[in-house]
Amino acid sequence: MAAVHQPHHGPVMHLAGTPTGLLTRTVQRTRRDSSGTQRIVLQRGKFLRDRHVDLLASTPFNPAALEASLSEGRRGDRSFILGASTRTWSAVKARFAESAWPRTIDLARAGAITVRCEVTDDLALGAPIRWHLTTAGHGQARLYREGLAANRQHSTTTLQRARYKIKDLDELPAGTDADDLRRLDEALVRELDRPAPAPKRSAILAALAHDIGAGQRHTSPRAFSLAHTRSTKTWDDAIRILRESGVPTALAWAVGLRGQSRLGLAGPITALAGGHHRPLDGLGVVLLPAATADLRLDLRSRNLIFVENLQAAEALNEVLTPSGQPPAILYHAGMPSHDILKHITALADQAERVAIAPDADLGGTRIATAIWNSLTKSTQKRSAICDIGMTSTHTPQEPWPPDSPIWADLRTMLSSPAVALAKGCLTRGYPVEQEGCIVEAMIAYLATESAAQD
Repeated sequence: MAAVHQPHHGPVMHLAGTPTGLLTRTVQRTRRDSSGTQRIVLQRGKFLRDRHVDLLASTPFNPAALEASLSEGRRGDRSFILGASTRTWSAVKARFAESAWPRTIDLARAGAITVRCEVTDDLALGAPIRWHLTTAGHGQARLYREGLAANRQHSTTTLQRARYKIKDLDELPAGTDADDLRRLDEALVRELDRPAPAPKRSAILAALAHDIGAGQRHTSPRAFSLAHTRSTKTWDDAIRILRESGVPTALAWAVGLRGQSRLGLAGPITALAGGHHRPLDGLGVVLLPAATADLRLDLRSRNLIFVENLQAAEALNEVLTPSGQPPAILYHAGMPSHDILKHITALADQAERVAIAPDADLGGTRIATAIWNSLTKSTQKRSAICDIGMTSTHTPQEPWPPDSPIWADLRTMLSSPAVALAKGCLTRGYPVEQEGCIVEAMIAYLATESAAQD
């Protein structure tokens, strides 16, 4: 970012409405003469009427005050403030909304920006037009860019080392498969290819790869966070971040983030293992280890529904069991492992209609894509990826921040089998979880499929 020419300021003007701690200086128009000297533009031998002024700090640059202002608000504010020499007032308003003027005044008092404003006919401070970084502000912007570059290099090195950690392991973690590690490696590569670094996500993915490579297992998600950040709360959202990144749940479980790789089954399904046949009707959601030796599942329903949350599976089973032809339900706990995908494929081959119904968010689009890609071509023709966010009863959540990498990642999913789900997520701008609307969504789906059969 090149420094812009600083304006030529004239005398201080005493305008009504000037904020405390700021000076109002006239802005004088200049031009270069034939000798290259910058001179003030005169009209009929007089200075032009001052129609614009700049607000400047009345005290020297204050780094501590600037840092306090930069640390306020949401993620990305620092990048917005230091990322351009000039910001128009419309851009500032779009970013900060009702807090635009207070944030601007704080930045000006700290000495980071000057604020160009209009002057009213009665010599009062008028509407803001734009802001410019001061010389000190440009210096802080340079330090910020250098810090970003250093962080990017550190992140790149960390991710590359993480890929090496999981390459050619002598022994895979229990309950995982080479395909699971391949998907973790793909997640690491996506972070390496990201235009702007996502430090927290990169660190969590790298920590997971390190622990898998070292055979390390923690007692809980908080223990995982404590081991890598010296705090139990820094990575409270590690499981969600891994899910959004497309990492199989079995790998998270392998290092102690939750339990063992299990699948949940409900409805007209018969489980066969060790020579025993067990119909699962009427037993609620039955949890089975995904890696159970010689486990085979026989479907006794036309319809099969895949959901990722246990509570969603239980609610569906409770509501739909009394119907004349209840669907079978498989709960796969987030991103399914290789073992769970094998059972998903086998069950789906036996169904007339298959509904893939994850949460409507970034992780859900990745999960739906993984399940879809595990199905045979003939089964895909009988399958649908459902957007549960289309239901009218879902509860809107907090919107994703405008600068969140989720937006870019969802746009990449527009070329995936989950394109309709990704479009729905982008249109709504917030995640939709299954618990509040899965029953309505699946009743609507089953009714539509029944009508199509008639």
